[in-house]
Amino acid sequence: MHFWAKTTEDGLPGVSVHQHMLNVGGVARCLANASPNLLERFGISPCQAGALAALHDIGKITPGFQCKCEGWLVENSLVDIGRKHSWQSETESDHGKVSQSALQDLLVTLGLPKRSASYIAAALGAHHGKIKQQPSGRNIPLAENDGIGIDWKGERQRCAEKILTDFHIKDVSGLESFDGDSVATWWLAGLTTVSDWIGSDTRFFPTEKEKELFDPCPKASEALSAISFIPAKTQGDLSFSEIFGFSPNEMQERTIEAITEPGVYVIEAPMGMGKTEAALGAAYQLLASGKASGLYFALPTQATSNRIHQRINEFLSKIAPHEGSSRLIHGQSWLMQSEVEFVPAVTGVKGQHTEDARSGHDWFASTKRSLLASFGVGTIDQALLAVVAAKHFFVRYFALAGKVVVLDEVHSYDLYTGTLIDVLVSTLERLGCTVIILSATLSGKRRSQLLLTTEGSDAHNAPYPLISGRNHSGSVSPVATLPPPSRTVNVEFTSNQSGMEQALVIAYAGGTVLWICNTVESAQSQYGKICKHVNNDFPVGLLHSRFPYWRRENLEGLWMERLGKGEDNRCRCILVSTQIVEQSVDLDADLLVTELAPTDMLLQRLGRLWRHPRGNRPAEAIGPKVCIIDETATLEELRVMPPKEIVNALGNKAKVYAPYILLRTLELWKKLQSVEIPSQIRWLIESTYAELEGEPASWQELSDNWFASDSAKEMHAKRNSNIWQLALDDQEGVQTRISEIDTIPVVLCRHLDDKSVTFLDGTSLTFSPDFNFPMAKAIHRNLVKVADYHVKETPCAKFVPYLHERHAVAIVHEDNSISCKGVKGNVELFYSDTLGLYIKKQHTKEGT
Repeated sequence: MHFWAKTTEDGLPGVSVHQHMLNVGGVARCLANASPNLLERFGISPCQAGALAALHDIGKITPGFQCKCEGWLVENSLVDIGRKHSWQSETESDHGKVSQSALQDLLVTLGLPKRSASYIAAALGAHHGKIKQQPSGRNIPLAENDGIGIDWKGERQRCAEKILTDFHIKDVSGLESFDGDSVATWWLAGLTTVSDWIGSDTRFFPTEKEKELFDPCPKASEALSAISFIPAKTQGDLSFSEIFGFSPNEMQERTIEAITEPGVYVIEAPMGMGKTEAALGAAYQLLASGKASGLYFALPTQATSNRIHQRINEFLSKIAPHEGSSRLIHGQSWLMQSEVEFVPAVTGVKGQHTEDARSGHDWFASTKRSLLASFGVGTIDQALLAVVAAKHFFVRYFALAGKVVVLDEVHSYDLYTGTLIDVLVSTLERLGCTVIILSATLSGKRRSQLLLTTEGSDAHNAPYPLISGRNHSGSVSPVATLPPPSRTVNVEFTSNQSGMEQALVIAYAGGTVLWICNTVESAQSQYGKICKHVNNDFPVGLLHSRFPYWRRENLEGLWMERLGKGEDNRCRCILVSTQIVEQSVDLDADLLVTELAPTDMLLQRLGRLWRHPRGNRPAEAIGPKVCIIDETATLEELRVMPPKEIVNALGNKAKVYAPYILLRTLELWKKLQSVEIPSQIRWLIESTYAELEGEPASWQELSDNWFASDSAKEMHAKRNSNIWQLALDDQEGVQTRISEIDTIPVVLCRHLDDKSVTFLDGTSLTFSPDFNFPMAKAIHRNLVKVADYHVKETPCAKFVPYLHERHAVAIVHEDNSISCKGVKGNVELFYSDTLGLYIKKQHTKEGT
């Protein structure tokens, strides 16, 4: 009997279960063949991987699934019998559960221990993203009905035996180690899911009922080549100078000498010393020697990933010149694609794609695509979702396995995200990855946590720069290298007015000024104050996260040139920004003005000051200088205030950073007239976070609160990393960060009705019942995130297939005002291309 797996566009039974499983198995075998190191590590052959992946859909041979296609019932004269025996309501319709049950029994008969069989079956049954049932050595009961004489269990057995024969599998020896603690189990689950998506692409595997079985391998190879899933060919024997265009410094040379095999490594070096090139140089060495299959460069934010993308694209053009930059996909690059790279088959109701098809669209047309590419740049959140119980977490196992994974600016995360990073590092190590961790301001305690070593008692005096790590042989002996010559940075605490006056003096003298604020509202306010004093005499810019993608992309490109390394586009100017420019961004300012932030963040901001050698700087006489905006309360007043008053005095920055750490930073930096960079970086970090005695009681209470909050965050992270719980939301930042302020995406439109939409950037589109790639791009290019205490969820049903999360829709009028049904409280929303989305409190009748 013909059991269908996919329906045709007109709703008739299409490709059979057996043929679809052959297609998926063929894709899986090709993908597995491309990773010989992983197969050896996991003890599985390409044919075993292909056969197991193929068997994922054996559960479709069940009455609860087959009755979903009315045409199949008619074709087999089963309409009345199906109704009589209540196939739609009383039999198991979730084919993933049926697959898990059937495969557990099958694997045991092939000689696998029940424990291994139960975990492999659970992994294969979870190919739609969620674990269907907790693994157990017991048989999984199924609600089936054999009243029509169809031996469903026997049919599944016969189909499974055909698949095993097709892949020349007689037993499953070597898979005994696949259990709940094995990363190989979840790598297999990820391989199966990705292969299922590709094997369901109608461009390569049509849904029409086949006349005869065909070999899926040629089609699988064609599909993988078309969507750039063929491993990149790296050019060998290139020197550092040939790749980067300059000779390596000592730190870069020592890094390449130290990182020669998979393991976990930490590179600590000052801002601007070339840690990125050091990591890429080591990555090239591993790629060229076959010890790595690709590269994922993970950064703290999307803004920084957009910048680093350009640098790694240049790197790729040198080491893999025949691959082309299209292979490199960064966090938001899918927004620049012309078409979607996944065309899923229809399953079930006529013309209706399933949740699984939508998941495939998510992965082939979203930020997640950066993980699947051989070379990717994106946020660390995409990698961290591998170690929380998020839907499709195991796809990330498959996507990252065997790669070089660079984690940049690791110091910048709280304990919740930091705990997840620890789990991620351990997981990647077991997946055969090379993890390279970069930081300019890492504490000795944090380094020890990452490398599972004991912190030295003299952390203040540890060498800097420093390269340390571990591989399969154990700890790598730490390598100290020569730092660049230290330079003196003058430190001045000043009022906002004085800081603005100094900024104007430098700008009018021809210099560049960078002013960093801790919140979007503060940056917008400061930008407005400066503009009032400039009268269009020179450019004043604003950068923050509340611009839609298309506008932020334009602004970033413009200001990265004005404050960049080159001379051609530099001009006198002032850029006001939030923290998005403090890390992994090559900006060079003549003067830095900043709000108070923790020491490690201040040091990162200093990395944008006098970054490159230049002649005739306007501030040459006084040298590099940072102006830190003083607090409204003096340090002496803060020492005697109760905790709540301290938090209020620190303002909104106390919602961004721990108040206790802000106090410790303020106390330390108030004693300084200057700092030596980089020679004092280690001392400044350790002094800020060292335990002290004799602090004011109110400070100690804030310290206790910070410790309690961190302990709760750590427990929360460990709970969320339990993959056996129900699948959590698979959205970037939702499960990987804890924010004091929850946000909601707001889609900015000019016009919206039931038939069409015009977005803020002018893109006009008509709604379609099918997935529309231009619509997906336009929605994501025109959204901003706003605190959810300002805006509540008011979703547009037409946008739901593209966002899959709570959201609101706003109409932007010609006068910059915004109409949004979800606005809460006494506020109004506005948008302009210079300020981005901004919020105003409404005036009451009394004018207050």
